[in-house]
Amino acid sequence: MQNTRQQNLNLEEVSIRPYCAETIVNRFDCGVSPINNFLRNKAKKSERRCEHKVFCAHIGASPTAIGYYALQVGSDSVSELPDANKAGYIKTYVAFPAINLSFVGVHSEYHRQGLGSYLLMDAFSKVAKVAEFAGFYALTLVSYDEKSTEFYKSLKFAIYSENLQQPKMLYPLEDLLAVVRAGQ
Repeated sequence: MQNTRQQNLNLEEVSIRPYCAETIVNRFDCGVSPINNFLRNKAKKSERRCEHKVFCAHIGASPTAIGYYALQVGSDSVSELPDANKAGYIKTYVAFPAINLSFVGVHSEYHRQGLGSYLLMDAFSKVAKVAEFAGFYALTLVSYDEKSTEFYKSLKFAIYSENLQQPKMLYPLEDLLAVVRAGQ
């Protein structure tokens, strides 16, 4: 059940740490069941199996997660790329390599206070580090609803699928690296 009570958040007090056994997740509620369920019920197993790396936002040293994101290595069909990005890949590859932002969630008490953007910038930084050791085309995600799609569009993610209900979106690595460099 979503709690609509708003908490004031100072992003300078927020730390993002890898998910661990001490992370308290049972009260996490972002208002979207699949995102809640992953953190509450699947993140621990997914981490243990090395399927995802999960990072949680905390206020100071608190073990309670107020937000999180999960990254996973993957690929997607080149045929789904927008025409502008397809030319270099279509000749050589069937799929393009990517880092997938599988889940992003902000507890409902902290919505609309910059925590989602803060989590994404942290994810961008980690993806940039991966790029130092492995090649891939983009950071990808599947947006759950119209509201999150608009949020990702505002951050310059581009839709690359025909499913408009839950579109696949991407942020080209070249652009992501420019954002990370500009923020340093």
